[in-house]
Amino acid sequence: MLLFFIVNFTLPGVSYQGDPVFYYDARSLGLGGNGTVIENTFNPATICLSEKIQLKLSGFLYEGTEKRGLRVYDSYGNNIGISTFSVCQTSFLDLGPASLVVPIKILRFGLKNYRMYDFSYYFHHTYRDYFYQIIKTVDNTYDGALNSLAPMLGISYKGVNIGLENDFMYGSIKSELKTFYPSAEDSIKSNKKNLSGNGFKAGIIYAPSIYVRVAYFFENKFEVSVENEKIEYPVCHNAGFYYQPPYHIPTKFVIEFNYRSWDKPIYCYKFGVEHTVLYNYSLRYGFSLYPDYNQPAVWTTNITLGLGGQFKNYDFDVGLSFGKRDYANTDFGGLGIEEKYIFDETNIHYILSFGFKL
Repeated sequence: MLLFFIVNFTLPGVSYQGDPVFYYDARSLGLGGNGTVIENTFNPATICLSEKIQLKLSGFLYEGTEKRGLRVYDSYGNNIGISTFSVCQTSFLDLGPASLVVPIKILRFGLKNYRMYDFSYYFHHTYRDYFYQIIKTVDNTYDGALNSLAPMLGISYKGVNIGLENDFMYGSIKSELKTFYPSAEDSIKSNKKNLSGNGFKAGIIYAPSIYVRVAYFFENKFEVSVENEKIEYPVCHNAGFYYQPPYHIPTKFVIEFNYRSWDKPIYCYKFGVEHTVLYNYSLRYGFSLYPDYNQPAVWTTNITLGLGGQFKNYDFDVGLSFGKRDYANTDFGGLGIEEKYIFDETNIHYILSFGFKL
């Protein structure tokens, strides 16, 4: 039972629908993952905020480390340390989102490609007997993502911006299970599954002035085919607010709220601040809070930083986030381990984005 519990927590989402990617590009990451109310992000209506032909390219690096162990107590009940039980790591370099926006009077036409859900993970565990001798070592590797290639259509008129997006989803999940024995033949098993599906998004942004924006977009419930199986993803509602205090050195505040209806309602909160410094440059920081959909009591907190530059024909952005997953309020009842079982999980995201205006 304990081993099943460990593996289930060690591979969050990988064996199910994957882990949602909480940010869009480098600017979005620097602002806590906000992607509802800023230009060219998840919300299809954000293409209406572009006044010129714009091409955006990105690349990102992800690194994650998890350690799980048992608290060790002496005969007096004092905590004297932690015995590591398993270690999980993953790291990958990949192309980030790319998009093209073409404005024609009040219309906007666009095409984007981006990662929606991530399946990449690496689980390592060494099994030992009562004498601490190695019985076997298991490496379980998952690699893959669910991506979207999405044509978009938008219309902008007197501060009202409406956008539609049709998602053609594709991707794959590659898994490899390696088992190493000290005195027996090793075992290696591998498998690859292709993903495909369709989805739809609709969004609106109301911008009565350059200082205020209110945004909302809706993502329908959709299914993804995995060989002869279906993976279901829930309806998602997203609301965002943007405010820039007038008559001051430009500082922008962005807030976002996400709601997904998994087996239990899941809420996500994002907040970001962008300061304009040295005319063309921006400094960003923010945070996001979101729970694991399998364990709603397990929350991940991401602290984010970003830097960007806006110029006549191009722009660039760099984003960085550091995240910790909190298991303090998790109910371990029924497992007989109570609070003696400790989890320590960190994740780091780096992303670099470039934009070109024609």
